[in-house]
Amino acid sequence: MRDLDTTSPGAKPNRQRDPRGTEAQRCGLARRQTPPTIEAHRPWSWRRIQAVLFRASFPFMMVLAGGAGATSTGCGGCEPDELGTVFPVLHVDPPIVDFQNVVGGVTRTQEITLSNRGTAILRLDAITIEEDSNASTTNTDDEANGLDSEGEARATFFLDASPPNALSPSGTTTIRIRLTSNLVGAKAGRLSIRSNDPTRPIADVLLRATITEPPSCDDGNACTSDLFDVATETCTYAFADGDPCAPADRCILNATCSQGVCLGASRVCDDGSPCTKDVCRQSDGECLFLADDSACDDTNPCTTDRCDEEGCHNDPLNSGTPCDDNDSCTFGDACFAGECVGNGLPDGSSCDDHNSCTRDDICLAGICGGTDLIETASEGSIVFRYPLRAWTEDAFLHRREVSLGDDGTFFGLDHLGVTNSDGTSLGFVHAVFSTQQCGTDVYTFEYSPSDGHTTVANVWREMQLSPDNGLRVMVAVRHLPDNGYELESTTYVLDAEGRAQNQRIITEGAEVGRALLGDGSSVYAILLPLESGPTTPEDAEQNLVVVREDALSSILWRHERTASRTAEFLGVAGPRILFWTNGRFGALDFNTGATVWTQETDWVSREMALSTALDLGVARTRTQLIGVEILRGTQVFSFPETSREDYIPMTDPIISNDGRILVMMERLDPVTFASIGLDWVEIDRNGEILSETALPYSFPEERWTTRAPDSYADPNPTVADDGVAYIGYGDRFFAIDPGGHVRWTLTGDEPNTFTGTVPLLRADGIMLISFGDREIVGVRTNGGRMSDQGWASFRHDNRRTNYTP
Repeated sequence: MRDLDTTSPGAKPNRQRDPRGTEAQRCGLARRQTPPTIEAHRPWSWRRIQAVLFRASFPFMMVLAGGAGATSTGCGGCEPDELGTVFPVLHVDPPIVDFQNVVGGVTRTQEITLSNRGTAILRLDAITIEEDSNASTTNTDDEANGLDSEGEARATFFLDASPPNALSPSGTTTIRIRLTSNLVGAKAGRLSIRSNDPTRPIADVLLRATITEPPSCDDGNACTSDLFDVATETCTYAFADGDPCAPADRCILNATCSQGVCLGASRVCDDGSPCTKDVCRQSDGECLFLADDSACDDTNPCTTDRCDEEGCHNDPLNSGTPCDDNDSCTFGDACFAGECVGNGLPDGSSCDDHNSCTRDDICLAGICGGTDLIETASEGSIVFRYPLRAWTEDAFLHRREVSLGDDGTFFGLDHLGVTNSDGTSLGFVHAVFSTQQCGTDVYTFEYSPSDGHTTVANVWREMQLSPDNGLRVMVAVRHLPDNGYELESTTYVLDAEGRAQNQRIITEGAEVGRALLGDGSSVYAILLPLESGPTTPEDAEQNLVVVREDALSSILWRHERTASRTAEFLGVAGPRILFWTNGRFGALDFNTGATVWTQETDWVSREMALSTALDLGVARTRTQLIGVEILRGTQVFSFPETSREDYIPMTDPIISNDGRILVMMERLDPVTFASIGLDWVEIDRNGEILSETALPYSFPEERWTTRAPDSYADPNPTVADDGVAYIGYGDRFFAIDPGGHVRWTLTGDEPNTFTGTVPLLRADGIMLISFGDREIVGVRTNGGRMSDQGWASFRHDNRRTNYTP
């Protein structure tokens, strides 16, 4: 309501004129008629203009509020008691915006809330941002520092969007301040809000930030291009294919980067002599020609074999020299014209063909033979039994404690308790045994470890075969806390006859895995303390050290990374070495030891299924399988897609020759989590289910009775080259066709007869499995052979161990 002059004709004398003048006169109504402008007392600059929000041609504005005398005006400098009861009040929250540390080039936004806590409409006349020109910067390169084409520094703080022109009483709005700059150093500025709040016509918000250098993304791999991506705020590593590189293996020539690893052609060493073994020394690339008379061995007992500069010579022995033609159906064997011959026994004569897989041997046409136990057995039946030495407790053979030679020789690593005559314990011994055919002993080797009288927290055991049936045995332990969590490992190398060639004991670390390669070199991993003295049970108190040695035991490279108490060496897949430690699953370059990729993941088990043909590694976590591309580390699938506590992997996965991923899953009651069933599942490379079969197995009421006596209780599957898979658990052993059909079932007499067994498929079609209490049995199969993928990542034979080419 407008004030009226009481002297005017017709005026209603309802109140006296205010002697201080009208409200418009008191509060400067004319000022409100001036359009909003940038404050005149501040210098005009492009740096300020780009950060200014203003209203062009703001119209004169007078708002009448309902009720007597409710005219709202802008009033700079009026005291509150001069304003009456109707006026706007601007509230700003927060008064200080601190972006803290921000990597150069990264964009951050923060919000400021403006609210009208008055009783009249709040007019927002102008919002400006002014930066402190004294803020420190360190970069000098124009473009990198965020300079425009004229060399003027770009702004750091920006207003993202225009707020409304006015706020009603109790109204609020949000404005966003955006920070982006490549200028490293401390940044400061001020956001100024101009309004018609009579008590605070200009409200300031302090702006602060510290722009930091991007993190170093150098992964130490010359075959990756390392960049910091400001959009994702992560390091990215692109493969630098085609770039030259320097492998630690000096026998690799003309090396270039390919898919993140350093590859090249192998140097060929050949002196043309059959009397030498020609090798390239990987530590320096020099060719070595080592004398090797074995190349001239013609396996003839009636010749003398020698080698000279002209080559091999096989000189015949004198006729009449006694010999043995290894035929029990002859007698009086002697050399004649360089051949071993004897007089034949009559047909039907008893003999011994030295093959425990035959019985009732007799001579026929000068050849000793008998009834073949394997050929006459039906599929799925037990052909022979091989009892193990008695022990006070049950023992099982596990994946890294068994090996199979090309000739079908089986090697096992056993653990036997030793007692005094009065029954008191003397600790235990490790016993290596080997057997051929249908239970013929080859040799036994025993040793008593230094930890024979202690209980240990962790045990790692492995055996690896060399091409000549030499055996490397490693047992590593971590003692319990009263022993300081000390890590140590013992290694023996045995020849084909079981004789120890050398021994090595590591007392300040433990070997946790090794891969033997066809060229005689090896890659292995050791857990070492970070500091001198015994390790502690705390995480990150040790290092996982991965080492590559050449065939002459010279170290080509070593790679170290911090490890928690558990760390796994997962084997070699083509040119990559896989590991898991501290929640990171990753790969190293086989030829340099540089990191190719890592990704965060749950704990993974030691036994991965690897297929370089599929570019896929499949690992088991506690509740899922995860499929990861070996080349780039990209996760392909999780199975089940969502982690479930009532459906979990029971076995490590394996991959068949035709690319199926096979696993046994355990079904549990979703309420009580009691085990209720087993499923055999086939999935494809993308984690999609191909088949899902409920196996004919019922858990006993007391589930613990299905477990093996030690901690290695999980089943271990095997798949043959014809696609038939083999798996045992509890008192059942299954042969399963592709598609999930159960081919046959073998039933044991104990609830844990087959738990933890590792099926080994020989070339003659015999499956060797651990059976109940201290026994190995040979079971007749359909004749399939062990496939390359049948060992998961750990193929245990003469050609390679823990290695998938």
